[in-house]
Amino acid sequence: MSPFRQTLWLTAGAVLVFGGLRSLPDKHCAFLHADHQPVLYNGVEFCGVNEEANYYHPQTMQFPVKLEIKIEGQGGHLKLLKEEGRPFTDYEMGISHTEKVHLHLRQVSGRVDYIHLHPQSMDEGVWEFTFPESFLAGNPGGDFQAFVDFVPLRTGRAMLAQSSAHWQRPPIVATPRTSRNQIKSLQMTTDKAGESAYIRVQLKSPQEPGTLKLMPIMGALGHAVLFGEAKENPGYAHIHPSFEGKEYDPQPTLSFRLRLPKAGHYDLWININDGAEDYLSAPITVKP
Repeated sequence: MSPFRQTLWLTAGAVLVFGGLRSLPDKHCAFLHADHQPVLYNGVEFCGVNEEANYYHPQTMQFPVKLEIKIEGQGGHLKLLKEEGRPFTDYEMGISHTEKVHLHLRQVSGRVDYIHLHPQSMDEGVWEFTFPESFLAGNPGGDFQAFVDFVPLRTGRAMLAQSSAHWQRPPIVATPRTSRNQIKSLQMTTDKAGESAYIRVQLKSPQEPGTLKLMPIMGALGHAVLFGEAKENPGYAHIHPSFEGKEYDPQPTLSFRLRLPKAGHYDLWININDGAEDYLSAPITVKP
């Protein structure tokens, strides 16, 4: 075969592979959960069911990506830079849990808060995000820890990135984040570092009799994030619930499976959908 025809065949093959990757369905969730098939329950497909999550420190894991983030006004933007300095662009990203980029912002000064956002590609390699009114209300700004997880199409493997940012706002009267719903109880099957634990969180509505109907959010009935102490243990775990049969009770229970990190104090944030997004938090202590 002549060099010209060989080049032509290689080029055609590359185009077909790229086209196949680009044609994957937008609701695809298997990239982050390659060993777990989606579960169909009540006609809804759920991702990451019965997985055990781990606590990560992305900055120490040497992923070939650098997160640059700036928060200003009512949102901000970020770049995910490769080792050679070029940014990841929209067409290079796979879909995981219905979105391309997952941004976890933990507010560590001004007020204690957390929000899970999905930046959208606006310019080549620039991803923009906007805060919802519920996050803006009474928020004086402050210092943030930022964690991003995403899946490049080329590798199909999850990548994590970590950085920090400051949000300067005009002076306002700070008020705590409010939640529409409540945590009724939180139980752990073990609190020993290094062991596999189920964290079972029962939720309720504040209105009597406290009935709460959970709706899917990003391919699950809820998402949880665990943060360690901001200075001594700056990392996170992104956890998805298992199915144990109590998710649709009037006061539903979500069960999160986690390999417990080292001993210390942690904050557990739970993101649910009862018709609109809501955030709840609870402290957790892990013992040696």
